[in-house]
Amino acid sequence: MRSANKIALVAAIVAASSVQAEMVALDDSAMSAATGQAGLTIDINDLEIKVGALDYKDQGFLSVKDFRFGVADELSGEKFDNIRMTLDIAGAGTPGTGPLGTGTGIGADGSGEDLGEDKLGANFISEAAALVGGSAGTGYVDQSELITDGDLVITFRTTDLTNIFNAVDFGLDIGSIGLGASTETIGEVTDGTVLYANLELDGFLGPVDIIIDGGDAGMNISGYFNATGHLDRPFKAVQTDFYIHNSRGASTVWLNTQDRSNSMAHVQMNISKKHDYLATGQTALALDLQNFEADLDFENLTLGTFTGADGRGVGDIYFTDLSIRAETVIYGH
Repeated sequence: MRSANKIALVAAIVAASSVQAEMVALDDSAMSAATGQAGLTIDINDLEIKVGALDYKDQGFLSVKDFRFGVADELSGEKFDNIRMTLDIAGAGTPGTGPLGTGTGIGADGSGEDLGEDKLGANFISEAAALVGGSAGTGYVDQSELITDGDLVITFRTTDLTNIFNAVDFGLDIGSIGLGASTETIGEVTDGTVLYANLELDGFLGPVDIIIDGGDAGMNISGYFNATGHLDRPFKAVQTDFYIHNSRGASTVWLNTQDRSNSMAHVQMNISKKHDYLATGQTALALDLQNFEADLDFENLTLGTFTGADGRGVGDIYFTDLSIRAETVIYGH
C-alpha cells in the first residue's frame, strides 16, 4: 500500500471513532470522568496453540492429529501478534428489535460511548474504504443493532491501523483427520480412513466482533479473513491448492487494491440454545450461519497418485460470489 494511502487509512479509522482526539486541558472533574471509564484492552503480542491429538470417541474414533495455530510461516519466526482486544459491557439502550435482544444499537442513546470499539462489522471497513477505495460487502446482520443493556462486546483489531487487511497474519496446520477403530488408544489412534491430510493454511485476519447477550439469548460472531493453502483428501486421492478471498463478482470486500491479497471473506454466526426443540422443556444447540460470503479458488487440482508424481492435473475451479446461509440444531442421540 502506498504511503499516502496508508495515511488516508489511518484518517479513515480515526474518523470512524466516536472518541475525539483533540488536545484539551482537563480540570479535576474531567479527569475523574475520564479515569472512571469502564472496559479492558488486551494487546496480544504472541500466540501459538499446538495439540498433538484431539480424539472424539463414539464407539470408534475420529482423530485430529498435529493441530497448530499461530504464525503464518513457522520457518520465518514471525508471531501471531499485532492484535488489540477490547472487552466492554454495554449500558442501557433504546427498545427496538434484534436477534440477540431488544436494543437499537450503539449510540442510539449514548450507550455506545464507552465501548472500546464502537464501529463494528462492515462499518469499520466501509469508512476506511471511503478514503482509500474499496468495498465492505452487503447483506450482513448489523451487529451494532444487536447490542443492548448488559451485553458483553468483544472486538479484535490490529494494532497497526495503517494496513488493517495485511497486519495480522496467521497459520493453521492440521496433519490429518482420520477414523479409528474402538480398540485404538486415546492419543495414539491409528488412522484407518484418512479424510483430510496436510492442511496448510496461511492468511490474514481482519476485524472480528463478538457480542454475548446479557439475557442468555446467545452469542453473535462476525469476522473477516482471507487465506491461501493446500489440502489433501487421501480417501479420494485428491490434492489441491486453494484461495479464500472476496475480490470478484457483485459483492466484494477489499481495500485499496481489488485483488486476492487485499480482500477478505466474511463469516457471521449466531450461537444460542434452542428451547422446546422436539419436546417441551427440551433444549439443543442452535447454530445459525447468518452469512458466509467469499470467492473460492481451487488451483493445481490433481487426482490420483502415480509413481514419481503426486497426481495428474485436472485443471482449476473458481467460485465467485459463493454465499451460504444455514440454520442448524445439534443434539445427542
